[in-house]
Amino acid sequence: MLMHYFLNLCLLIVLWLGCLTARAQNFPVYNSFYVNPYLYNPAEALTDYTQVYAIYRQQWTNIEGAPTLATVSITTLMNDSKAGVGGKISSYKRGLLTSTDVTLTYAFGMPVGQRNWLFFGLSGGAISNTVDVSSATNGTGTPFDPSADPALAIGSNVQPSANFGMLYRSGSGVNFGFSLPQLFPPSYNTASLSNTTVSPADNVFVTLYYKKKVESKIVSKRQGNVRKKVKTEEKIAPLEFYMNYKYSKFGNSQFEFLGKLNLSQNFWIGGSYRLPYGYTGNIGIVAKRFTFSYSYEPGSQPENGFSQGSHEVLLGLKLGKAKRFKRPEPVLRSTLKQNPAEKHTARFQESVEDPNAINKTPDAQPKKRYFVVVKVFADFNAADAFRKKLIGDKFNANIFYNPQDRKYYVHVLETDKASEGHEEVRNLKAYTKLTSARLLIVNAQK
Repeated sequence: MLMHYFLNLCLLIVLWLGCLTARAQNFPVYNSFYVNPYLYNPAEALTDYTQVYAIYRQQWTNIEGAPTLATVSITTLMNDSKAGVGGKISSYKRGLLTSTDVTLTYAFGMPVGQRNWLFFGLSGGAISNTVDVSSATNGTGTPFDPSADPALAIGSNVQPSANFGMLYRSGSGVNFGFSLPQLFPPSYNTASLSNTTVSPADNVFVTLYYKKKVESKIVSKRQGNVRKKVKTEEKIAPLEFYMNYKYSKFGNSQFEFLGKLNLSQNFWIGGSYRLPYGYTGNIGIVAKRFTFSYSYEPGSQPENGFSQGSHEVLLGLKLGKAKRFKRPEPVLRSTLKQNPAEKHTARFQESVEDPNAINKTPDAQPKKRYFVVVKVFADFNAADAFRKKLIGDKFNANIFYNPQDRKYYVHVLETDKASEGHEEVRNLKAYTKLTSARLLIVNAQK
């Protein structure tokens, strides 16, 4: 149902934006934006791992002076925080003009509920524009005289460069991004920084995409003659969809729609259509910490047969361990509201379904109770000492005895709601030292 609404929304936006699109190209175009969205939006700098990407794009192959683009970027979330940093160096060459851009990024995020986030990013740096006058001729083969054109006589200049972006990421997989890629409009015919102007709305980038992660879970798998419970790896859902719109007041706006099919965790294929330039094919491979992707555009040429198309290659490397985004610590239901009188149960007068039951879906009948168990003891004195320690740490700890295995279970929460029990287990593992917490389901006797 969610995918149906998403596709309908995309169709409506396509019809609206298609009326605004014209033929031209202002700032660099990347086909690999779906792998590294930081290329267009600084708010995407908060990546789970330290990510390094290198991209090379050759437009209109075999045409002298055709645009080429080389970019290196790095992004990372600062562990156990709400902030991330990034950096990018790019060289964009088209004909005699080469623009070299160096920027640093600071991004900040805030949780919106339990499964949604709102991110903001701001980049700043400098851009150098260089005109290679020595390679210019006057059309007869003789070197061009720069004094004949004051704009070319400047040769090069340096200007401030900055961009801003925001991103809303939802747990449903639908994400919305907005960025201003050029807060300072480029100027190629002045060497004075005093002539720099601020015009952030000249170019606007808007993206809507669906990319849902499938969380890891506990499953039962057979290893030889033994069945064991193992934890699956977190992965990306098979289908991803992206829709981008690049607005420019200079009349070179673009619309693009991309679909990506993850055939496995290590291989994907995809395709996109950029209005009015044409189609692009994409392919990618992931091998542990390395990523490789390639895209080819047969179109986007001034006329048919003008060149052998455009090519783009991306290489990626994932560094270090996974970072954790800091959330406000939840209120634990197992935390004491007040100091209770010491109390323990020698025997629990209900039947225990399975001491190792974790994340089981309860039946409607018979009625069940859910206990968040943190430790099991064979000796009562040891269990009672641990219970007192937990009470000292402000947990509502108690004990019950399971006659089936003759052990004492120390628990910190008892509830008749499965959702509360599962949530408490997750919170205890994420925000306390009680990482061995698990859910025990008990059937009440009739």
